[in-house]
Amino acid sequence: MVLGSKETVISCKLCSHNKPLIRSHLIAKRIYALVGTEQEEPIIINSRVIMHSSRQTKDFLLCKECDNLLSKNGENWVIPKLARQNGQFLLADHLQNFPPDAEQENFKIYGVGKNSYIDVSKLSHFGMGVFWKASVHSWAGDRKMPMIELGPYGDRVRHFLLGTGRFPAHMSLHVMVAPKDHALVTICQPYRGRAKAYRNFAFYVPGIQFVLYVGRQITDAIKQLCFYRNPSHPIVVYDTSERFFNIMREMARTAHKSKRIIRSFR
Repeated sequence: MVLGSKETVISCKLCSHNKPLIRSHLIAKRIYALVGTEQEEPIIINSRVIMHSSRQTKDFLLCKECDNLLSKNGENWVIPKLARQNGQFLLADHLQNFPPDAEQENFKIYGVGKNSYIDVSKLSHFGMGVFWKASVHSWAGDRKMPMIELGPYGDRVRHFLLGTGRFPAHMSLHVMVAPKDHALVTICQPYRGRAKAYRNFAFYVPGIQFVLYVGRQITDAIKQLCFYRNPSHPIVVYDTSERFFNIMREMARTAHKSKRIIRSFR
């Protein structure tokens, strides 16, 4: 392996073949273009650091073919649907083509199985792809452990992404969309939640939060909301902004913070 070169020959994490690797992004490169403004760099959030930065999280991980596979099977469809700084949010618009299947004061559930504007396969592949990439690499030069741990389920996710296996058993993928007027245009990298009997992970891209539950002890209620497995393919619409700010406050207790970020937490 030759560090610093444009191509590194080592085993691709996805296909497991020895091929030249390219610098792959944890969160697709084009999503970074949506966050931040000309006056302010985007805020980078993970469990270790909260800071303003234009730096993108990327490393040698995949061969060109596998990187393109993730783009073709998920990213290319999802990215145009994400929330924008100008208020545009195409995925939220597409959900309005049919009435909600369930509605309470603070959330709505849309079964999108009959909504031709929503590509269930592409949205699922995108979400699982980000979780998988976080589970096979540290994405930090000074750390060897992966960002999150999927344990024995990780290889099953790999086969699902390659199209050589089904959606893994004992997993439930939830898709939560912010109301159009409350969609935060920011990125939160994958992190582990607080569940004890099973594992739960989440990440956020502009307007959409993906949550993954893993383990034999996940409840029937959690299974019912699995976006991929439930034939109605439910998407939950609710204001994620307060939860997101709570996550930021939680991470702020342990993460290193830049001076600008410290001022914002006062």
